[in-house]
Amino acid sequence: MAIKFSDITGGGIQFGNNAARPASPGIGKLYSNGEAARLELYTATGWQNIVQEVPGVASITGTYSEQTNSGTITIAGTNFVNGAIASAIGTNGVEVIASSTTYNSLVQLTAVFTGLSNINEPYDIKVTNPSNLFGMIPDALYVNASPVWTTAAGSLGTFNEQVSVSISATATDSDSTITYALASGSTLPSGISLNSSTGLISGTLPNITSNTTYSFTINTSDGLNIIPRAFSINSLVVSAVSGGILASDATYYYRVFKSNDSLVVADKALSVDALIIAGGGGGGTDLGGGGGAGGVLYSSGISLNPASYPIVVGLGGNGGYMTTPSSNLRGTVQVVGLNGANSTFNSLTAIGGGGAAGYADNGDSVRSKIAQNGGSGGGGGSSGTGSNPGGLGNSGQGSNGGAGSVGSSYGGGGGGGSGGSGGIGTGTNGGTGGIGINSYSAWLSAISSVMSDVSGWSTATSGGRIAGGGGGGLYTASSATSTNGQGTAGGGSGGHVGNQNGYNGIANTGGGGGGAGYNGGDAINAGAGGSGIVIIRYLKTAV
Repeated sequence: MAIKFSDITGGGIQFGNNAARPASPGIGKLYSNGEAARLELYTATGWQNIVQEVPGVASITGTYSEQTNSGTITIAGTNFVNGAIASAIGTNGVEVIASSTTYNSLVQLTAVFTGLSNINEPYDIKVTNPSNLFGMIPDALYVNASPVWTTAAGSLGTFNEQVSVSISATATDSDSTITYALASGSTLPSGISLNSSTGLISGTLPNITSNTTYSFTINTSDGLNIIPRAFSINSLVVSAVSGGILASDATYYYRVFKSNDSLVVADKALSVDALIIAGGGGGGTDLGGGGGAGGVLYSSGISLNPASYPIVVGLGGNGGYMTTPSSNLRGTVQVVGLNGANSTFNSLTAIGGGGAAGYADNGDSVRSKIAQNGGSGGGGGSSGTGSNPGGLGNSGQGSNGGAGSVGSSYGGGGGGGSGGSGGIGTGTNGGTGGIGINSYSAWLSAISSVMSDVSGWSTATSGGRIAGGGGGGLYTASSATSTNGQGTAGGGSGGHVGNQNGYNGIANTGGGGGGAGYNGGDAINAGAGGSGIVIIRYLKTAV
């Protein structure tokens, strides 16, 4: 059929059937299609219905990720045509056109969005056909916000090996439920696991041979956004320790050795402090001096490799004695008390206390009047003439013993203590034992619970001192005004006319034995020194 125009002059809009469309129309050319019953517009994609049905937007599916700042949305509705454009309109009124809109069918489009912010959510989704007719669904699209870590990156703590840990690495999310997982290539220490729902990291750290830092990355995810964060756990090597009797305070463990044993350090090196006290010296007999305290030796920061370390606890020295009295020599005698035995640990040696001297007459070859040197020196015995000085203490471990009296009144000198020299014997008093040291009162307090089986120990150390000297023996005709020498901090008291035997030093204090009083033809015994003790201390955090 011929091409017709809308008026008789030949101008206006052409009309006809499909076949009569102009063969080479320019873009923007109008045509009235009687066959299709519509007014058409020629576009870059061909003839389009210029009077289209209004598109309807029913629903959307898909998500927009804050992390990637993009999202692919499928739009369902009606009357979509090829060339339709999707856009998102935020609460700020700004319309953001999709990066691409794909026509799938009359009832479906696929749109890719970028550049949306959750500040302006929710977004309306709008579909505009080439006819500029549009449809819209309000408040349809939300930006899926990324999880936000609340636990700072870096170390989650420092722990000893082979201990249970329970620590969390957590995040929050304003609009989603989040999960946790190790990033690809990351591992936790053996025995440790990550709870995927809570972010709890728990379990028992493994055995190691050197201090170790475990580094790993955890991803938190809301199902769309994945946010990684790097963490670490530090694990310290500790040692297994045995031997002695275990005591403790808030900071340290103490291994207490009352007798010979070994300290065993297993697996790893251990740093320890050591307090070593030797056996106390024995008192002298027959107006004898008090025994010197065992030497006190302290050393800190000793590094011990895995091994067994023998420990020797020195015994106290025997006191002097007399048996089978006779008019000449007053019996079989050992006038001078014996030195206490050394205590040793590793390369350290505490020197045993010096034995005390007894009474000596000039020309009496049996009775020696020489007090012995030691950790602390033994007290000098009484003598009729001349002098009877106390023994010397070892530098850094104890003090000197006190001298015995000279003349017709008789008092033995006190044994030296770890904290002070022994007292001098006089005509009315036996010398008081030298005071014990109080630098280690915290140690004594910490181990008191394991010393209850040692008779007298808690009383002897109640003032916070240990390793005191023994008291000197005494003879005087006026016992009511005389005083036998008192032992201190574990040292034994001396005997006098009413109590001729000296008292023993207290076990495990290193105290010196007390000197004996006057023989008067009877068998008498001076006190033995107290045995020593070795205490090894190390941090609780090291095991």
